Amino acid sequence: DSQVDVVEVVEFLLDCDPNVKLQKLNGLSLLHVACDLEEYNDSNIEAGIQVIKVIYDAHPEAIEENKFASNIYGYHPQVQAFINSQLVHARQARDHRLMM
Repeated sequence: DSQVDVVEVVEFLLDCDPNVKLQKLNGLSLLHVACDLEEYNDSNIEAGIQVIKVIYDAHPEAIEENKFASNIYGYHPQVQAFINSQLVHARQARDHRLMM
């Protein structure tokens, strides 16, 4: 299954070089680029979400970048739902750290 292969390739690349998660493309984080693909449709969105989760797990801090958060409404609805749920957790964690 090619969709599973894509997730495995992303996991492999992140395992080979942890700095991959910090790469930028035209100033955008890897997470931003993965979320902003216009090619997502009903046949590939599940694989896309899995790739986004792998990238997010590798570098959750990327979710709070200004460019990323300001573009969320242009993403596929399922990508928006995932990002919104993770933003809640990221903000709670940040607020908790600030209170310490």
